[in-house]
Amino acid sequence: MRELEIKNVKTAVYRDFNLNQIYDYIGKSEQSFEFQRSESVSPYRSGEGKLSVNFYTLQPGKSNYTYHQHTGNEEVFYIISGTATLKTPKGDSEVSEGDVIVMPPNENGAHMLTNNSNELLFYLDVHTVGSPEVVIYPNTGKVRIMSEDIQKSFKIESEVNYLDGE
Repeated sequence: MRELEIKNVKTAVYRDFNLNQIYDYIGKSEQSFEFQRSESVSPYRSGEGKLSVNFYTLQPGKSNYTYHQHTGNEEVFYIISGTATLKTPKGDSEVSEGDVIVMPPNENGAHMLTNNSNELLFYLDVHTVGSPEVVIYPNTGKVRIMSEDIQKSFKIESEVNYLDGE
């Protein structure tokens, strides 16, 4: 097998993210969602294109995001080094160096990566960026709506009639 060589990748400095501190104000999360991310290509920064390319580092015992599925955006992970547990609708499976994981924008693409090893996990995340995007969280019955101007989460059970209040 040929060695992977990455040259001339222009990346931002890795930034630390702790989703528990950002979103879990009352401390109810049962897991720790922490990672480091470096954006190489981002339509959010450049205002151009529909492709986002990020390098992630996931510490031992941490997960990238909560279990979720995209409804519009496709996502691909390439595991550079380390091992992790990938949760999908088909169950949990181990992923490791060289694995390519493709998540379609539907219920079959629901996913969550968790580093259950004692080593760092490094992976490349390439995904399309469309707006608006709707993300569904199957375990908790939530839906997140994201566009340039809004990022809101709701419980699916709080559905109202289309003409309610009109």
